[in-house]
Amino acid sequence: MKLRSCTRAEFVAAITTDKADGFAKTFVAKADMQEQWDECLGAFDSSGELMGAIITTLGKTNPRVANLQLLHTFNKHRRKGVAKELTLASYDDILARGAVYFRVSAEPPAVPFYESLRFTFWGKQKSGCSLSIFKVNGLLE
Repeated sequence: MKLRSCTRAEFVAAITTDKADGFAKTFVAKADMQEQWDECLGAFDSSGELMGAIITTLGKTNPRVANLQLLHTFNKHRRKGVAKELTLASYDDILARGAVYFRVSAEPPAVPFYESLRFTFWGKQKSGCSLSIFKVNGLLE
């Protein structure tokens, strides 16, 4: 697996009709609306196929808060460690860029994944998503 910047065109080209990849269209819409494609990191297999992508932003005010905005692994590449590698790489990047806090708002089905990476959730937000925010203090693994 190779991690590198991912363009909008690469992400859109990877979208399939697989119902399990329905969030991919939401990923595109949100990244477009918030103009976040410059922050998109993709995981590519040895043939160059996009396996998944993540967008994490870093706030400009102090203390600096990193927000995991979007994460999607394409269905045919799930259970291969793609989301884990993307999340860990994103965390390492924001650590190097001076983040003090890391924030994730996760849909209920995604909570066990983040907990497997030792994220602790504080409870549910009005949206029904669970909130994790913690002080960045070193590598996750």
